[in-house]
Order: sequence, then C-alpha cells, then structure tokens
Amino acid sequence: MSKEQINEQGLIPPQALELEEDILGALLLEKDAYEMVSDILTPECFYKKSHEHIFKAIRDLSMQQLPVDMHTVTEQLRKKGVLEDVGGAYFITLLTSRVATSAHLVYHARIVLQKYLGRQLTSYGVKIQAKSLDETIDVDDLMQEAEADLFKITQRTVKKEARQINTALESSRQQTIEASKKDGTSGIPTGFTRLDKMTSGAAQINDAVNEVNEISQQNKESIESLVAEVGRFKV
Repeated sequence: MSKEQINEQGLIPPQALELEEDILGALLLEKDAYEMVSDILTPECFYKKSHEHIFKAIRDLSMQQLPVDMHTVTEQLRKKGVLEDVGGAYFITLLTSRVATSAHLVYHARIVLQKYLGRQLTSYGVKIQAKSLDETIDVDDLMQEAEADLFKITQRTVKKEARQINTALESSRQQTIEASKKDGTSGIPTGFTRLDKMTSGAAQINDAVNEVNEISQQNKESIESLVAEVGRFKV
C-alpha cells in the first residue's frame, strides 16, 4: 500500500481505483458515454490525481463538442502539460483495453461518487473533531460550520436527483405526445374534449405527477439517510 493512499489518521480513505479506470476506459471507447455520467461525476470525485486529469480532459472535449477517444484525450493532456503525469500515451491506451462495454458505467459511476462523498464526510468529521477540542472556538459557530459542510455534500445528491426529475418529465411528455396520436382515450376522460385529445385522458397526467412525486420522495430519503450516517460520527 503506497503512502499517498493513507490519510493523516493512518487509515485508507474510501476509494475504488479499478472502477475509476473502468469508467475512464468506457468514456474513451463509447461515443456518448460522457453524457451518461456527466450528472454524476466531477473531476474531484476521482481519488487518483492522474484519473482526475484524464476525466477533466474528457469533460473539456465533450463541452467543446469535440470527439473523445484515446488520441484526442492524449493530445488534450499534452496541451495541458500533464500527459507524462498520468502515465503517458501508453497508459491512455491501456485504459481502453480494460473494458469491452459501458453496460455498467452508470452503476460504477455511482460507486465512485459514494467513495468521494465518504472521503468528504471523513475529512469534515476530522476537521470538526479537531476544532471541537479548541476551547477558543464558539460551539454555536462550530455547529453552523458543520451544518454548512454537510449541506455541501447533500447538494451533490439533490442536484443529481433534480436532473432525474427533468428526465422523468421529458419521458412523460413524450408518452403523452404518442398517446395523443392515437384514436380514442386510453386514460380517464377529464370532461374537456380538447385536453383529452391532447393527453389521451387524465391518467396520462397522473402518471407524470406520480413519477415526479416518487423521485422527490427519493430525494428526501437520500438526504435523511446521509444525515443519519453523519450522526454516527463522534466529535
């Protein structure tokens, strides 16, 4: 175990280095793979600095709507002056040989995100613990600081779920459009002829509302779960 993988407390921080490499390999191979994880991962989510550099290069190319492959990423890293820091062109090529498909890309990305959030919680917990022993620091101020740190973490999960709500709304909109093209009413008639023709019945509208409510409830549960987990830290 290398020294850089051990934190100040002598513990190994949460990490998933193999999955990080699998993700990067999939992003280099699959044309639209970045769009699958862009709402989940940011460069700092990667534990290894070289992996962070590579993901940042992929992100920058994607944002410029440029092709993403091992050649363009290698050139982007060279322009940024970090190609040798990540292991050179050979390592980029090696990443593409790690995976054959992006089938589990999103699942792997969520694991890497969880590891990152775990590292953040650990870091905040250690910081608050140290400050709690300093009698010159006001406890109320310290509690506000701890609350602010926790809020930063919860924003990561809320932001992810909020974008999923947009996806749910778009999916329901498309279903409504398809239903309106069919003859008759497949849902429950509303009594308004024009609205029934547009939506094919109230059931279509209810489906959309119920789907959004379900995701909103998942948001609430994910935040409550995270708060409960932080509560286990003894400071």
